[in-house]
Amino acid sequence: MTEHRTQRLAALDGLRAVAALGVLLYHVADWSGRPGRFAHGYLAVDFFFCLSGFVLAHAFERREIGWPAYLWIRVVRIWPLLVLSTLIGAILTSRHSPPFWPNLARGLLLVPRLGHPAEWTFPTLFPFNPPAWSLCLEVIVSALWFPLRRAPDLVVAAIVFCSGAVMAWVALGLNGVETGWDQATFWLGVVRATFSFGLGWLGWRYRALAPRPRLVLPAVVLLAVLVMPLAPRPWNGVYDFACVAVLFPLLVLTGAHDPKGAAGALCRTTGDVSYPLYALHWATWAVMLRLYPDGWRPLLPVWFPALAVVLAPIVAWIAFRLYDAPVRRWLRAWSPATKTLSIG
Repeated sequence: MTEHRTQRLAALDGLRAVAALGVLLYHVADWSGRPGRFAHGYLAVDFFFCLSGFVLAHAFERREIGWPAYLWIRVVRIWPLLVLSTLIGAILTSRHSPPFWPNLARGLLLVPRLGHPAEWTFPTLFPFNPPAWSLCLEVIVSALWFPLRRAPDLVVAAIVFCSGAVMAWVALGLNGVETGWDQATFWLGVVRATFSFGLGWLGWRYRALAPRPRLVLPAVVLLAVLVMPLAPRPWNGVYDFACVAVLFPLLVLTGAHDPKGAAGALCRTTGDVSYPLYALHWATWAVMLRLYPDGWRPLLPVWFPALAVVLAPIVAWIAFRLYDAPVRRWLRAWSPATKTLSIG
C-alpha cells in the first residue's frame, strides 16, 4: 500500500484538549457533590463527535483504503487506553458491578450493556468504565460512515437533517441533549452522535467557506460555552441545540489549520494528552477515592476535586508517553495496513 500523508490540523488538537478539560471540570464538580458547576461540560461530547466527523473526512474521504484497514486504524487509536481504563475500573469496582466477567468482556470489546432497565433508573452502559459510552457511539457511527464517506452532498444533508430533527425534539423535550450514556437512552445516543458527526463531515465538504483560521478565539469560546450554568426550561434545550447545530461546527471550521511555532507545539502536546485525559479521568478519580483516608462522602472538600484537576492531566501525560504511544507504535508495526498515517 502506498503511504498516505494527511496534514495534521494541530489547532483542532488544541480544541480537543479544551473540550477534554471541560469534561474533567464537569465531572469532578458533580462527583465531589457540586452538581451545576461547569454545568455544560457534557456538551464537550458533542464537540468530540463533530470534530471526529471533520477529521475522519479530512483523513479518509479521498483516501484509497479498505474498510478492514480503516477499522484497524480506529482500533489502534482507541483500544489501548480503553483496555487500561477498563481494567483499572474492574479492579476497583468489581464488587459493585456484578456480574464481573460479562461486564469485563463487554468493556474490553466496547459492547454496551443493553437491556430493559427498571422504570426511572439509568444504568450505565459500561459499569467498569462509564465514560466509554461516548467512545462506543463514536466507533459505531464512524464505522458505518466509512462505506458512505463519498456519498453525494444531498445524502449527507439528509442524514444531518433527519438526525437533527430528532435531536431538536430531544433538546426541547429533555431541556438539553445530555442523553445516550445509559441503557434507557442508548439509541438516542446513536442519533446524537450521528447528528454531530454528520455536521463535521458536512463541514469538511464545505470547508472552503470557513472563516479566517484562528486559535485563541475558538478555544476561549468553547471553554466559556462548556462552563456556562444551566438555564431554565426550555432555554437550556435551545442553548444546547444551538451549540451543537451551529456553534460547534463553526468552531471546528475556524480551528481547522496548523499553527506554527510555540502555538503549534502547544496544540500538538495538549492534543496528544486530550484522549488519555478523557479515557482515564474516571479511573484516576476512582483511584483517588480509594486512597482518600476519610472515605467517600456526598460532599468532598474542595481541595479534592482541585487536586483531581491537577493530577488527571499528569496521569494522562504519563499514560500517553509510557503506554499509549508505545503500544500504538507496536500495533502499527504489527499490521502493514496501519503503517500509513493514522489520525487521532
